[in-house]
Amino acid sequence: MRKWMQQMTAWIIGLWACCALAAPPDDEDRVLFFPGLAISGEADTVKVHVEAWVYEQETRRFMSWMLARYLGIDFDQRTPEEQALFQERSRYFRVDSERGINLAVRINGEILPLPETDAAGRASGAFIVRAPLPDPRDAAGRIAFTLDATAGHPLAGQAGYAWFVPPEGVSVVSDIDDTIKISHVRERALLMENTFLKPFVPVPGMTAWYRELAQTTPGVAFHYLSASPMQLYPALQAFLDDEKFPAGSMHLRESTAWHSVIAGKETSIAHKTSVLERLFTNYPKRRFILIGDSGEHDPEIYADAARRHPERIEAIHIRDVTGENRDAPRYRETFHGLPPTLWTIRQDAPQ
Repeated sequence: MRKWMQQMTAWIIGLWACCALAAPPDDEDRVLFFPGLAISGEADTVKVHVEAWVYEQETRRFMSWMLARYLGIDFDQRTPEEQALFQERSRYFRVDSERGINLAVRINGEILPLPETDAAGRASGAFIVRAPLPDPRDAAGRIAFTLDATAGHPLAGQAGYAWFVPPEGVSVVSDIDDTIKISHVRERALLMENTFLKPFVPVPGMTAWYRELAQTTPGVAFHYLSASPMQLYPALQAFLDDEKFPAGSMHLRESTAWHSVIAGKETSIAHKTSVLERLFTNYPKRRFILIGDSGEHDPEIYADAARRHPERIEAIHIRDVTGENRDAPRYRETFHGLPPTLWTIRQDAPQ
């Protein structure tokens, strides 16, 4: 019996190991590329960052009901239009992330393999390619790549891209929720409605201001930085496109579990601070304009960045959503020691 048990244990372990081996995506897998950055390197090269997520869509209806309940939404009491929008917005929260999948992308005719996907279905890589590439940047400043897959595979030819940002110029780093999109982050019930059940609504005046910055700022690039979970990327990108905000990179928070849909204070601060530091490192010759709101921690994050990189920050703009003017104790403490002309509290224009 002992020998039989040992043989069975070995067989199970062997079977698990075989199943755990990396494999190409199958017909049920889907890939979502998150736009990375393309950075100028030495000797006419560009470093292209590729970010991929491999998942399998969960289509069972009860999963929508369970997610809605977890978020505090009474799904059955919603209108058909709200239910349909919830299904679309929550689509990437209702997936199974696929571990151990091998992907490769084709850039400039070269096939470049990514590391196998991790437990969250994520794979990322940075590839040095020669510049200039054939038509390396389209009108929006993107370097495109395609997924390398067997002809006839459902994913064959799927495209992604990385944003090319010139080494010098001004980078506008903008929060999203309550900075350019009305979300009411500080009120959970309203936040859930505005995120999953209602059409996205832009903050009045912000689109026009960003377009003006895009037209009048030499070497400008936009980076949209948010603690929103990465599953909202397609919906947020559609919002930026529909409202004609300037095109730019988007940096959302890693999140593949329901319990992390809403970021806590420390998680939000860590995510935004980390992305800012990467931007400062990747673009040492660029200057930065930082734009956020007073609803959470943008003033503190941006003030800390200005203290660490005093020569890099051109301006800080905070949209007021808490009813605090420039003389409020919070701002006096947060921006203490920084030049008064560096930071501005912006009020919404009267409608």
